[in-house]
Amino acid sequence: MYSNYRSVQILISLLKEYQIQDIILSPGGSDIPLIHSIETDSYFNCYSVVDERSAAYYAMGMAQVKNRAVACVCTSGSAVCNYLPGITEAFYQNVPVLAITADKNPYYQGQLEIQKIDQTNVFNGVIKKSVDLPIGNSEDDEWLCNRLVNEAMLALTHHGKGPAHINIPIVGDYNNYDCEKLPVERKISINSLADGNTMWKTMAERLIMAKRVLVVVGQNVVFTRQDIANMNLFFEKINCVYGIEHLSNLVCNGTVNTYLITEMVGTNAMKRLMPNIVISLGNNLSAYNLKPVLRSNYKNLENWLVSEGGQVRDAYKCLNEIFECSASTFFEKIVENLSEAQETTHEYLALWKNELSKIKDKEYEFSNFYVAQKLAKVIPENSVLHTAILNSTRIMQFFDLSKGVQTYSNVGTLGIDGCFSTFAGSAAATDELAFLLIGDLSFFYDMNAAGLRSISSNVRIVLLNNGGGSEFHFFMGREKIPTIDSYICAEHGKTAEGWIRSLGYDYYSATNKVELDAIIEKFGQKSDKPMFLEVFTEMEHDADLTREYYKENKEVTTQSGIKKAIKSIVPDKQIKKAKRIIDIIKS
Repeated sequence: MYSNYRSVQILISLLKEYQIQDIILSPGGSDIPLIHSIETDSYFNCYSVVDERSAAYYAMGMAQVKNRAVACVCTSGSAVCNYLPGITEAFYQNVPVLAITADKNPYYQGQLEIQKIDQTNVFNGVIKKSVDLPIGNSEDDEWLCNRLVNEAMLALTHHGKGPAHINIPIVGDYNNYDCEKLPVERKISINSLADGNTMWKTMAERLIMAKRVLVVVGQNVVFTRQDIANMNLFFEKINCVYGIEHLSNLVCNGTVNTYLITEMVGTNAMKRLMPNIVISLGNNLSAYNLKPVLRSNYKNLENWLVSEGGQVRDAYKCLNEIFECSASTFFEKIVENLSEAQETTHEYLALWKNELSKIKDKEYEFSNFYVAQKLAKVIPENSVLHTAILNSTRIMQFFDLSKGVQTYSNVGTLGIDGCFSTFAGSAAATDELAFLLIGDLSFFYDMNAAGLRSISSNVRIVLLNNGGGSEFHFFMGREKIPTIDSYICAEHGKTAEGWIRSLGYDYYSATNKVELDAIIEKFGQKSDKPMFLEVFTEMEHDADLTREYYKENKEVTTQSGIKKAIKSIVPDKQIKKAKRIIDIIKS
């Protein structure tokens, strides 16, 4: 029988998954649920060592001879400190010893709780990985516990061997042992070139068997011509879609701008488009809703992460496989192991395109959307485009860009503090035209970058000045928070004209469509000076238009779904009869 503590169950289940069979047990109170759950399971080889200082050394000696990881379990308090000498020796000898330390309720740290010390930092400097498990039992707690235990156990042998530490708080009654069978816990595997071709062949077969594969392509992946050729071949043989945004900087067969579906059309569409396997490349995207939607279905998904560093990035709560290699190597090795005769009908791509086809085209009023639409048309091929997070990044997703435009945004931390400076560095590194679409708060925060000596004639700045943080109006607005403009949106009346003219830019402004249309074409042409366009709109109006556009397309999807549902349960003849009756009544 096993302890009812979910963290204990998860830990013991994963000890088995990682084949950690030898456990050194030291007596105590806090670790009773661990000890009793382990000692009654015939899978484990248990050894009793009372002195924790000796126990850690004992574990190291056993691990050296057996050439595999060995775990040791102790109670809370000074018992944990007594592991330090043995763990230190294991660290400097690169021996995989897993220190499992029971703990008291972390909320009582520093509150005179008996046997409660800070156990989280005891092994600092001599441990490959140390994790603190959560004490709750919610789904999020269980996911976090599973992920942290995986991280610790992976660290024992990943990038060289060495010790790892799992600190597990035991809170409440120790005497509940009603669990007869351990739950099957997700194990995260790290795959590399060293695993040989058999592994790649197995992975290729799993992809072929998958009904739907979504490849999410994040920021900061550089693709060569050979990569594109391999990705095109991958698309030909796997029923997949490459989910991209402008930030992905990817042009190949099978790409879909997933932003328009996940952010605007909504979760109902994504439920119809849910993949079986998600392959993750690169870093963040600007989409807010892609992760939550995939996370909501994590029990039915597999996530494969392609990461040269091999870090555990469990973005969708269903990470199964990590491929410690470049995206280039991943596609090369998978394609090598696909049958030449393998073909697919691209049904998954057709589903995505069907959802995209429902999005309405719109004639935009003068607004941020109108500016983005016009700007997208004038940016020449092979230019550089920076968008200053949130609204600036959002609105550009709705419009196609010319071939070879490289797009960037500081969505890693999503901060407004360095958007202009980042752009300035990029502009200095290219002879092509370099564009920055930036909001007023972002601009005035980082305005000194406009005066850097490296700013040259290839620079094109479009400042969306609507007098404050319109993003917060989009999410909330004055109806919900009447005082929103004062501090949340930081309403202001500043303009950039004086500062920009003093720096030698060609300065322009626009307050309506006629003024914008009269100048925007110039921004796509070469000039002798850097160019700056300040567009004045109103933040509440911009937010209202955005909400209205999103709402229109959500309604389209909902109505379409209702029509499909009716057709699925009502015969066509009955529908035609009903229509004729309605026409008679109307007449």
